[in-house]
Amino acid sequence: MTKGPVLVIDDTDDVRLLVIECLQQLGHETHGVCSVKEAKEWLVTNTPPLVMLDIMMPDGNGLDLVRWIHARPGMADTPVIIMSAIKDQETAQDAISQGAADFLHKPMEFKTLAAKVGRFLPRKTPPKRGS
Repeated sequence: MTKGPVLVIDDTDDVRLLVIECLQQLGHETHGVCSVKEAKEWLVTNTPPLVMLDIMMPDGNGLDLVRWIHARPGMADTPVIIMSAIKDQETAQDAISQGAADFLHKPMEFKTLAAKVGRFLPRKTPPKRGS
């Protein structure tokens, strides 16, 4: 059951907007922010069904935010997919060991993003344009 929009956290506007567009094509509501500070402010009053999170943020570390999210009341099981341009396997394994549900390498393909998101959220039929 969806508890609200998927939260997309990335300081790079193009990436954040691309992920939001992909999620919307899959029929999911979204909310995007560009900093750890904004994410925390939003998460104080919202519980998303999924979080998509850049690992390297200018005002904090994505892995620290994963732990913060899972410490929030009612969010211990919220899946977080880490997104990163870092290609080494060690970074992905570290993210998973620190609580991330999955890891997505940038640049990402729609098919890969859809498959990873689909592990945690059922695909919805997007609303028809003009209705």
